[in-house]
Amino acid sequence: MIMSKEKKYHASCLRVPSNSLMLLLFIFGMTLSSTIALVSPLAGFSLHKVKLRNNDSSPYCFAATVDPTKETVDIKYNFLATQVWPSARQASFVLEKYVDRSWKVCEFGCGPALPSLVMAGLGLPKVFATDLDMVALNMVEKAANEQGFDNLVTKRVDLTAEPENILKSINADLYLMSDVFENGAVAQGAALFTIKALEAGSRVWTFAQSDRAQRDIYLKELEILGAEKYGSITWKMADLSSDNVPDEMLLLFDLDEVNVNYG
Repeated sequence: MIMSKEKKYHASCLRVPSNSLMLLLFIFGMTLSSTIALVSPLAGFSLHKVKLRNNDSSPYCFAATVDPTKETVDIKYNFLATQVWPSARQASFVLEKYVDRSWKVCEFGCGPALPSLVMAGLGLPKVFATDLDMVALNMVEKAANEQGFDNLVTKRVDLTAEPENILKSINADLYLMSDVFENGAVAQGAALFTIKALEAGSRVWTFAQSDRAQRDIYLKELEILGAEKYGSITWKMADLSSDNVPDEMLLLFDLDEVNVNYG
Protein backbone atom coordinates (compact mmCIF):
# COMPACT_ATOMS: atom_id res chain seq x y z
CA MET A 1 0.00 0.00 0.00
CA ILE A 2 2.93 2.33 0.62
CA MET A 3 6.44 2.40 -0.68
CA SER A 4 9.39 4.12 0.91
CA LYS A 5 10.75 7.29 -0.66
CA GLU A 6 14.23 7.96 1.05
CA LYS A 7 -1.80 18.29 8.09
CA LYS A 8 -12.88 25.05 24.72
CA TYR A 9 -9.56 25.63 23.49
CA HIS A 10 -6.68 28.02 23.17
CA ALA A 11 -5.90 30.43 20.39
CA SER A 12 -2.97 29.73 18.12
CA CYS A 13 -0.97 31.88 15.74
CA LEU A 14 -2.82 32.20 12.41
CA ARG A 15 -1.19 33.22 9.17
CA VAL A 16 -3.00 35.58 6.81
CA PRO A 17 -1.95 35.63 3.16
CA SER A 18 -1.12 38.82 1.35
CA ASN A 19 -3.58 40.42 -1.09
CA SER A 20 -1.52 39.19 -4.02
CA LEU A 21 -1.55 35.62 -2.73
CA MET A 22 -5.29 35.80 -2.15
CA LEU A 23 -5.76 36.93 -5.75
CA LEU A 24 -3.72 33.96 -6.96
CA LEU A 25 -5.82 31.65 -4.79
CA PHE A 26 -8.94 33.18 -6.33
CA ILE A 27 -7.71 32.44 -9.86
CA PHE A 28 -6.73 28.90 -8.85
CA GLY A 29 -10.11 28.32 -7.23
CA MET A 30 -11.95 29.47 -10.33
CA THR A 31 -10.13 26.86 -12.41
CA LEU A 32 -11.37 24.10 -10.10
CA SER A 33 -15.05 24.95 -10.25
CA SER A 34 -17.32 27.84 -11.00
CA THR A 35 -18.29 30.20 -8.20
CA ILE A 36 -21.84 29.58 -7.01
CA ALA A 37 -24.34 31.97 -5.47
CA LEU A 38 -23.66 31.43 -1.79
CA VAL A 39 -23.56 33.91 1.04
CA SER A 40 -20.05 33.73 2.47
CA PRO A 41 -19.45 34.33 6.20
CA LEU A 42 -16.41 36.43 5.17
CA ALA A 43 -16.96 39.90 3.75
CA GLY A 44 -15.48 40.21 0.27
CA PHE A 45 -15.36 36.44 -0.31
CA SER A 46 -17.60 33.97 -2.10
CA LEU A 47 -17.77 30.18 -1.84
CA HIS A 48 -17.41 27.55 -4.53
CA LYS A 49 -17.77 23.79 -4.60
CA VAL A 50 -14.64 21.64 -4.83
CA LYS A 51 -15.38 18.06 -5.87
CA LEU A 52 -13.18 15.02 -5.39
CA ARG A 53 -13.98 14.03 -8.97
CA ASN A 54 -15.54 15.96 -11.82
CA ASN A 55 -18.86 14.15 -11.91
CA ASP A 56 -22.33 14.78 -10.50
CA SER A 57 -22.14 12.04 -7.86
CA SER A 58 -18.81 13.13 -6.37
CA PRO A 59 -18.69 14.32 -2.75
CA TYR A 60 -17.66 17.94 -2.41
CA CYS A 61 -16.61 20.58 0.06
CA PHE A 62 -16.72 24.36 -0.09
CA ALA A 63 -13.73 26.65 -0.45
CA ALA A 64 -13.52 30.45 -0.31
CA THR A 65 -12.35 32.75 -3.08
CA VAL A 66 -11.68 36.47 -3.08
CA ASP A 67 -14.52 38.34 -4.77
CA PRO A 68 -12.91 41.10 -6.90
CA THR A 69 -16.26 42.90 -7.20
CA LYS A 70 -16.25 43.66 -3.45
CA GLU A 71 -14.51 46.74 -2.11
CA THR A 72 -14.17 45.37 1.42
CA VAL A 73 -12.29 42.17 2.15
CA ASP A 74 -12.45 40.72 5.65
CA ILE A 75 -9.03 39.24 6.50
CA LYS A 76 -9.46 38.74 10.22
CA TYR A 77 -10.07 35.04 9.62
CA ASN A 78 -7.46 32.45 8.65
CA PHE A 79 -8.04 32.45 4.90
CA LEU A 80 -5.71 29.46 4.49
CA ALA A 81 -8.17 27.37 6.54
CA THR A 82 -10.78 27.85 3.81
CA GLN A 83 -8.64 26.33 1.02
CA VAL A 84 -8.38 22.74 -0.26
CA TRP A 85 -4.72 21.72 -0.28
CA PRO A 86 -3.22 18.92 -2.42
CA SER A 87 -2.61 16.81 0.68
CA ALA A 88 -6.34 16.85 1.45
CA ARG A 89 -7.10 15.51 -2.01
CA GLN A 90 -4.47 12.78 -1.66
CA ALA A 91 -5.80 11.86 1.77
CA SER A 92 -9.31 11.63 0.32
CA PHE A 93 -8.24 9.10 -2.32
CA VAL A 94 -6.26 7.03 0.20
CA LEU A 95 -9.17 6.95 2.64
CA GLU A 96 -11.68 6.18 -0.08
CA LYS A 97 -9.72 3.04 -0.93
CA TYR A 98 -8.38 1.84 2.41
CA VAL A 99 -10.46 3.14 5.32
CA ASP A 100 -12.43 0.53 7.26
CA ARG A 101 -16.13 1.39 6.82
CA SER A 102 -16.80 0.41 10.45
CA TRP A 103 -14.32 2.93 11.89
CA LYS A 104 -15.11 6.17 13.66
CA VAL A 105 -12.70 8.73 12.19
CA CYS A 106 -11.55 12.21 13.22
CA GLU A 107 -9.80 14.75 11.00
CA PHE A 108 -7.69 17.33 12.81
CA GLY A 109 -7.12 20.74 11.20
CA CYS A 110 -9.76 19.87 8.63
CA GLY A 111 -10.20 23.25 6.90
CA PRO A 112 -12.89 22.66 4.25
CA ALA A 113 -12.72 18.94 5.23
CA LEU A 114 -12.81 17.21 1.86
CA PRO A 115 -11.46 13.96 3.42
CA SER A 116 -14.10 14.05 6.18
CA LEU A 117 -16.89 14.66 3.69
CA VAL A 118 -15.63 11.81 1.50
CA MET A 119 -15.66 9.46 4.51
CA ALA A 120 -19.13 10.63 5.51
CA GLY A 121 -20.28 9.81 1.99
CA LEU A 122 -18.84 6.31 2.38
CA GLY A 123 -21.24 5.74 5.27
CA LEU A 124 -18.82 5.56 8.19
CA PRO A 125 -20.73 5.53 11.49
CA LYS A 126 -19.25 8.83 12.74
CA VAL A 127 -16.86 11.36 11.25
CA PHE A 128 -15.49 14.27 13.27
CA ALA A 129 -14.25 17.29 11.30
CA THR A 130 -12.25 19.50 13.66
CA ASP A 131 -10.50 22.83 13.29
CA LEU A 132 -9.77 25.96 15.30
CA ASP A 133 -11.27 28.21 12.61
CA MET A 134 -15.05 28.64 12.97
CA VAL A 135 -15.50 29.92 9.42
CA ALA A 136 -14.04 26.68 8.07
CA LEU A 137 -16.28 24.63 10.36
CA ASN A 138 -19.36 26.56 9.22
CA MET A 139 -18.42 25.77 5.61
CA VAL A 140 -18.08 22.08 6.48
CA GLU A 141 -21.48 22.03 8.16
CA LYS A 142 -23.08 23.61 5.09
CA ALA A 143 -21.50 21.04 2.76
CA ALA A 144 -22.51 18.15 5.02
CA ASN A 145 -26.10 19.38 5.32
CA GLU A 146 -26.46 19.87 1.57
CA GLN A 147 -25.26 16.30 0.93
CA GLY A 148 -27.33 14.75 3.72
CA PHE A 149 -24.33 13.57 5.76
CA ASP A 150 -25.85 13.35 9.23
CA ASN A 151 -22.94 11.11 10.31
CA LEU A 152 -20.53 14.09 10.21
CA VAL A 153 -20.14 16.42 13.18
CA THR A 154 -17.86 19.42 13.59
CA LYS A 155 -15.85 20.28 16.69
CA ARG A 156 -13.58 23.20 17.52
CA VAL A 157 -10.15 21.84 18.43
CA ASP A 158 -6.79 23.55 18.90
CA LEU A 159 -3.80 21.29 18.26
CA THR A 160 -1.71 23.32 20.68
CA ALA A 161 -4.07 22.42 23.56
CA GLU A 162 -3.67 19.46 25.91
CA PRO A 163 -4.83 16.39 23.96
CA GLU A 164 -6.10 13.98 26.64
CA ASN A 165 -9.62 15.32 27.21
CA ILE A 166 -10.12 16.09 23.52
CA LEU A 167 -9.14 12.57 22.47
CA LYS A 168 -11.30 11.06 25.20
CA SER A 169 -14.35 13.01 24.01
CA ILE A 170 -13.85 11.84 20.41
CA ASN A 171 -12.52 8.30 20.90
CA ALA A 172 -11.91 7.64 17.20
CA ASP A 173 -10.47 4.51 15.60
CA LEU A 174 -8.44 6.64 13.18
CA TYR A 175 -7.13 10.19 13.41
CA LEU A 176 -6.19 12.02 10.22
CA MET A 177 -4.09 15.12 9.54
CA SER A 178 -3.18 16.66 6.19
CA ASP A 179 -0.71 19.56 6.07
CA VAL A 180 -1.75 21.01 9.42
CA PHE A 181 1.76 22.18 10.38
CA GLU A 182 1.31 25.91 9.87
CA ASN A 183 3.92 26.74 12.52
CA GLY A 184 6.30 25.01 14.91
CA ALA A 185 3.90 25.07 17.86
CA VAL A 186 1.19 23.33 15.85
CA ALA A 187 3.69 20.76 14.55
CA GLN A 188 4.78 19.94 18.10
CA GLY A 189 1.19 19.85 19.31
CA ALA A 190 0.21 17.55 16.45
CA ALA A 191 3.01 15.17 17.47
CA LEU A 192 1.71 15.08 21.05
CA PHE A 193 -1.83 14.41 19.79
CA THR A 194 -0.38 11.64 17.61
CA ILE A 195 1.43 9.84 20.41
CA LYS A 196 -1.50 10.14 22.83
CA ALA A 197 -3.88 8.75 20.21
CA LEU A 198 -1.52 5.85 19.54
CA GLU A 199 -1.18 5.14 23.25
CA ALA A 200 -4.99 4.95 23.46
CA GLY A 201 -5.02 2.28 20.75
CA SER A 202 -6.07 4.43 17.79
CA ARG A 203 -4.45 4.73 14.38
CA VAL A 204 -2.95 7.95 13.00
CA TRP A 205 -2.48 8.73 9.31
CA THR A 206 -0.62 11.97 8.58
CA PHE A 207 -0.20 13.54 5.12
CA ALA A 208 2.29 16.30 4.31
CA GLN A 209 3.91 17.68 1.19
CA SER A 210 7.65 17.18 0.86
CA ASP A 211 8.27 20.95 0.82
CA ARG A 212 6.57 21.61 4.17
CA ALA A 213 9.43 22.73 6.44
CA GLN A 214 7.45 22.33 9.66
CA ARG A 215 6.88 18.63 9.09
CA ASP A 216 10.50 18.02 10.16
CA ILE A 217 9.59 19.48 13.55
CA TYR A 218 6.67 17.05 13.73
CA LEU A 219 8.94 14.14 12.82
CA LYS A 220 11.60 15.09 15.35
CA GLU A 221 9.00 15.44 18.09
CA LEU A 222 7.60 11.99 17.24
CA GLU A 223 11.08 10.54 17.65
CA ILE A 224 11.48 12.22 21.04
CA LEU A 225 8.11 10.87 22.17
CA GLY A 226 8.99 7.31 21.13
CA ALA A 227 6.52 6.88 18.28
CA GLU A 228 8.75 4.35 16.50
CA LYS A 229 7.13 1.53 18.50
CA TYR A 230 3.90 2.13 16.55
CA GLY A 231 5.35 2.25 13.04
CA SER A 232 8.09 3.57 10.83
CA ILE A 233 8.81 7.27 11.40
CA THR A 234 9.53 7.82 7.73
CA TRP A 235 7.57 9.73 5.12
CA LYS A 236 6.39 7.35 2.39
CA MET A 237 4.50 7.79 -0.86
CA ALA A 238 1.05 6.20 -1.07
CA ASP A 239 0.74 3.40 -3.61
CA LEU A 240 -2.91 3.45 -4.62
CA SER A 241 -2.35 0.59 -7.06
CA SER A 242 -2.01 -1.82 -4.14
CA ASP A 243 -5.02 -3.65 -2.70
CA ASN A 244 -3.21 -4.41 0.55
CA VAL A 245 -4.85 -2.60 3.43
CA PRO A 246 -2.20 -1.17 5.80
CA ASP A 247 -2.06 -2.62 9.30
CA GLU A 248 0.46 -0.18 10.81
CA MET A 249 -0.85 2.02 13.63
CA LEU A 250 1.14 5.04 12.41
CA LEU A 251 1.48 6.00 8.76
CA LEU A 252 3.23 9.11 7.45
CA PHE A 253 2.30 9.87 3.85
CA ASP A 254 4.55 11.97 1.65
CA LEU A 255 3.23 13.54 -1.53
CA ASP A 256 4.30 15.56 -4.51
CA GLU A 257 1.58 18.11 -5.34
CA VAL A 258 2.38 17.81 -9.06
CA ASN A 259 1.32 14.15 -9.04
CA VAL A 260 -1.89 14.56 -7.05
CA ASN A 261 -5.16 13.68 -8.82
CA TYR A 262 -7.18 16.89 -9.14
CA GLY A 263 -10.28 15.17 -10.45
